[in-house]
Amino acid sequence: MATLRCFYAIYTDGARPNEAFDAPAGTDVFLGEMGEVTFPSPQDELFGPHASVFQRYKPKKGFLLAVSREVRGRAGTFFDDARAMLLKSVEGVAGWGFDVLRLWPFPLATAAADLPEDLLAEDLFAVGFEELGEHGYRAETYGLAKLGQREISFAFRGRELIEEAAMLCGHLADWVLEHGRIVEHKQAMSFGFDRISFFAVEGQAGGPFRGWHPPVIQRLLPASLFPGVGVLEVLASNEESGTGEKADLTGALQRSLDQRVTLEELDLTGDSPNHTQTAWVKGAVHALANLVATREEPRDSKDSGWRLTSRVVGEGAEAGAMPLGDIARRAPAIIRYLAMPPGVRLEWDEQGSLTVDASRALQDEGEDDELDDDEDL
Repeated sequence: MATLRCFYAIYTDGARPNEAFDAPAGTDVFLGEMGEVTFPSPQDELFGPHASVFQRYKPKKGFLLAVSREVRGRAGTFFDDARAMLLKSVEGVAGWGFDVLRLWPFPLATAAADLPEDLLAEDLFAVGFEELGEHGYRAETYGLAKLGQREISFAFRGRELIEEAAMLCGHLADWVLEHGRIVEHKQAMSFGFDRISFFAVEGQAGGPFRGWHPPVIQRLLPASLFPGVGVLEVLASNEESGTGEKADLTGALQRSLDQRVTLEELDLTGDSPNHTQTAWVKGAVHALANLVATREEPRDSKDSGWRLTSRVVGEGAEAGAMPLGDIARRAPAIIRYLAMPPGVRLEWDEQGSLTVDASRALQDEGEDDELDDDEDL
């Protein structure tokens, strides 16, 4: 059973929030005035379109609205209830609101629009990117703690991967909401072609948890209301080496981006099989030349649906199931095409030129590169 939480700081010119609102059964609500107004400083990193204007505001009074509920399974209506209570408390009150865990300010006058009624996972958290010079970038989430989920942190190289990194965080939030479970220390999942693992930064899943949250969160939220959740470092298995050693997410994000761009160029949707799934192979597959690849509906969870036939039948010719990871080590360029849907036919001539027949492609309603729970966790 997870404890879901929302914390809103309410800043005004002196007016008090309305306290006359009902809390649903099983919901703990705290609404109190700050003894001393605690306000984010210019040194605190904030997110959203109002961040810079908000930090110039000079409040006379500050209040904290804390809403929590223990929930078994899916998040259900908790965040709708928290939104409704906030809107009721600030009705007719001028000033600013601040989603503390997300580090996201909003004018109270537009709170209803800034806190959408049809909540998506992406509305629960923000992602910050720290530039590390020659070491690339570090991505960190703010707000997954609302789900009882440790925040996540990971490194990668290449500015072109920033959007893909943000999408990975969104997929994780979607997974937590959909499954009603949190990602734990040492858990592993598939992310498209790759496998990623999560490790508690604070050690063997122990504390102190609060110390990993930004100072502004620690200043605004007392430990009695928010004990903290800590942070998970995300690493990928280095499939290129074939050793399974852990690496940063550069390779995994690049493969995800390549697959997404390839699908968009052909106006297709699809999902990437994992490197542990198999393809049926006939012939000698060593490069993208003299090769025909078709994707069918998978026969079972281990089958990717891909069928590869090479016209090269000399030394090294094979017939049978082969892990996609082994195929990709022989012909790395094939990875970008693996997310194509069933019904697609790819043919490379002897010079390596590609012809795509997507006339029979089956389109799905889901997103590509989703995080899938590993069954053997």
